[in-house]
Amino acid sequence: GNWAELEENYCRNPDGDVRGPWCYTTDPATRFDYCNIPECEGQCMECNGEDYHGNVSRTESGLECQRWDAQEPHMHGYILKHFPGKDLKMNYCRNPDGELRPWCFTMSPTKRWEYCNIPRCSEQEVTVCISGNGDDYRGKIAITASGNTCQHWNTQFPHKHGWIPDRYPCKYAEPPHFSKYARTCFSLSDPDKKMRGAVTLISCFLSFYHLSLLLFRPCP
Repeated sequence: GNWAELEENYCRNPDGDVRGPWCYTTDPATRFDYCNIPECEGQCMECNGEDYHGNVSRTESGLECQRWDAQEPHMHGYILKHFPGKDLKMNYCRNPDGELRPWCFTMSPTKRWEYCNIPRCSEQEVTVCISGNGDDYRGKIAITASGNTCQHWNTQFPHKHGWIPDRYPCKYAEPPHFSKYARTCFSLSDPDKKMRGAVTLISCFLSFYHLSLLLFRPCP
């Protein structure tokens, strides 16, 4: 999920946060917040689609899929008892045996089986929903779950941060002096982060102190 830029003020998950996409907010009192983005609910596939649980039931050429619990028009051994945990239900396309992608037996007597055309989660679906922790999300939601408008990634107001789009056009990375906790130091709802926030605040104060020495240094 590290190949797209931090665009506009859209919700993103550049650091792989397990709670999903987030953004800095335009509210000075709320440094960052998570975004409420719908999950793809298995309608797209990762890798070869072995974990696909969607409801596509036609093959790539448009043939209707045969039910997995039926033996007509094609007899087969792909039944739920032999493949537990593979979600062989109804006539939905599945990949129980590690094929290149999901497939099904067809209702055509002359075509035993065929692959299905399942969209990949790294394509269209990531623009409207998230899969996993949403680090591949490239949609245009720019409001957090609590209703705050997101701060633009290329601005430092009201919150200073290290996620600079122009500096990291391909891979997300923060400069060393911006730890991951820099974006959480003002969010004290999580007790585990209070001490980290205090350390960051002390660091910010020391930086300001050094800056003041430079700005207000007396003449020799």
